[in-house]
Amino acid sequence: MTARGTALLVALLATLAGYLWVVELGSRRAAPPTAAEAPPLLRVPPAAVARVELAEGERRVTAVRGERGWTDAAGHPWSEGATVDPDPAVPGDYGLGPGARRLELTAADGRPLLALELGERNPAWTGLYARRAGEPAVLLVGGVLGWELEKLRQAAPEANP
Repeated sequence: MTARGTALLVALLATLAGYLWVVELGSRRAAPPTAAEAPPLLRVPPAAVARVELAEGERRVTAVRGERGWTDAAGHPWSEGATVDPDPAVPGDYGLGPGARRLELTAADGRPLLALELGERNPAWTGLYARRAGEPAVLLVGGVLGWELEKLRQAAPEANP
């Protein structure tokens, strides 16, 4: 190899190293800009929602909140679609009963808002079996609840095992 060929290879190597340093490694070291916290999608309390509409092409589904619960646009009541088993013979099949996890939500004034007994995940892992405290009916709630509760557990101070 000649001195000229060696100089050309060294120049090519220096160019590639410079490219990697400036373009590839430089972009990794640059701190991403901190984004301002995005406003919530729903800027009102969920109870303020009086009508929900879902349009899928020509099909439209409408839910209207009334005094006796949710109805369709014609006034027909919605079924309790989240109910998996209205009166299970063996709640333990769903991971419910004595020893099940409990989730309680309380208002600032101490008033209980919600008390749930949480069971196992459904077979597809898309939801959790749950039931309201004191009620027999088994419901299926979104699996995101399980993930959010795990994040809450991991973020808790050490004093709260």
